[in-house]
Amino acid sequence: MHQALNSLLTLVFFLFCFWTLALGFRYSRAAAPAKPAAGTGLRRLLRCVVLLFVAFFLYQATWQLAGFSRPAFMDFMRKYSRRPVNPANEMIRGRILDRNGIELALSARPDPLLRRYPRGRSFCHLVGYADPMFGLSGLEAADNTFLNGSTLASRDELGRFGMNILNRRKAEGNALGLTLDARLQETAVALLRGRPGAVVAIQPQDGSLLVLASAPAFNPESLDASLFNEGIKRASPLLNRATQGVYPAGSVIKIMVAACAMENGFADLLDCPPEGYTPPGPRHRPIRDHEYYEYQRRGQAWPGWGRIGLEKGFARSSNVFFAQLGVRLGSQRLNRAAERFLFNQPLTLFEGSSGAIAVRQSAWPVVRPEDPGSLAQQSIGQGALLVTPLHMALVAAAIAYGGRPYAPRLAMRTPPRLLDAIMDPGVAEKLKQLMREAVEHGTGQGANLKDLPIAGKTGTAQVPDGADHSWFVCLAPVERPALAIAVIIEHGGYGAAAALPVATGLVKEAKKLGLLEAKPEPSPERDGPGKNILNPHPEFQGTSGFVPRI
Repeated sequence: MHQALNSLLTLVFFLFCFWTLALGFRYSRAAAPAKPAAGTGLRRLLRCVVLLFVAFFLYQATWQLAGFSRPAFMDFMRKYSRRPVNPANEMIRGRILDRNGIELALSARPDPLLRRYPRGRSFCHLVGYADPMFGLSGLEAADNTFLNGSTLASRDELGRFGMNILNRRKAEGNALGLTLDARLQETAVALLRGRPGAVVAIQPQDGSLLVLASAPAFNPESLDASLFNEGIKRASPLLNRATQGVYPAGSVIKIMVAACAMENGFADLLDCPPEGYTPPGPRHRPIRDHEYYEYQRRGQAWPGWGRIGLEKGFARSSNVFFAQLGVRLGSQRLNRAAERFLFNQPLTLFEGSSGAIAVRQSAWPVVRPEDPGSLAQQSIGQGALLVTPLHMALVAAAIAYGGRPYAPRLAMRTPPRLLDAIMDPGVAEKLKQLMREAVEHGTGQGANLKDLPIAGKTGTAQVPDGADHSWFVCLAPVERPALAIAVIIEHGGYGAAAALPVATGLVKEAKKLGLLEAKPEPSPERDGPGKNILNPHPEFQGTSGFVPRI
């Protein structure tokens, strides 16, 4: 389109010049000394011609000198231009790097159009691809203009733009630095072993994403039309499960329900009989603990948990306890808690020069007061409730940072940004203790590592089309969390069986890499007065209100 318009304007301009010269020649022959007005008109006309010529020259110069800054023009030149000297073929697209400068995407001469991805499948969903046939995806699409060296938002970008104009034969785009750690990301991918699922790891102190892994994956250097066919839709290798996959939360939603209960002063014991709990109202089936079915398979009778409190109910992940607790809290309190916990709200992961990467919204369907059955189901992570792995990692990061999370941060150039508090700081500290109890004496005992205290919560989410999904959400180390992790393995079974070993393996590797070392205490100069690692925002007094008893 730009090339065609340029050619049309050139033709029109030369026709106009030819007509103006012919007209001037005619006036010069017909003009007489007695008619000065005609000569004045001719001079004005010639001035207009000169101005038009200068304007056209400047317009052409912008294409010749800075055509690389126009993505549509560069795309046209790549596809259709057969000139020996083609600016599109000389432009070196900027690199994409991890936090340590490891290259994730690059272009190089003698063939700048060929994009290389040294880490291949490990980063394919997030980094995406820049392919002459299949176009752009991921960060390659969202930050296309920046990577092409066309943006002027900072001094460095302005300097790059100027150098590209002065030396077009060595024009190069800007480098995009990410917060991801390639070593930790590749560990996560290896631990997934190709099983459909995702791993997300966040630094709670500033929201930096260290891992954003999804499986199955694809090779961004070897794209084929079959990759986009409907025949492989079930495997969905193009889907970034970390940000776009939504799943039943299973028992990891009990983190939110427990927070709501503590903020509302719940301190009672609830009866958890072997036959389970049936919500009030007609046509409701009993909700039972998974131990009931294990005992049944062995031909034995499950005795139930008896009367237990929040600590044991959380550690043992009792569905019977939390279904009752959710109904007792009521739909109004839990609907408000879900809103604070960022359900049903948009979340942007990356704001680029050419677009944004958004996280799919997690869904907490608003429950009506007259529907205790749905409330009981959603309180144990079933029903219509859906959540993304990144969302659950963000919840863990909020617990680690006193109840108020930082927005997920992917680009090094993006400054940290605190979100609104999702829970009281005291509740966040108690949740850490509950999660630690679950690892020491509950369903997460497989994460009870020596000399590496982890606090976590397992989750097992029932799905209609196969084995249960496996969840594990954790933070480490407990006293001063430096890492918040969420893992899901599709159809992996119990959370302790599939997702938990992935998370613990990642924590071990993070320790080897020095990523769990204590961070310096926030200083008043940097973070403002009154902040500390356990209660960085004392101004938060809760939003659901404290009452002595429910």
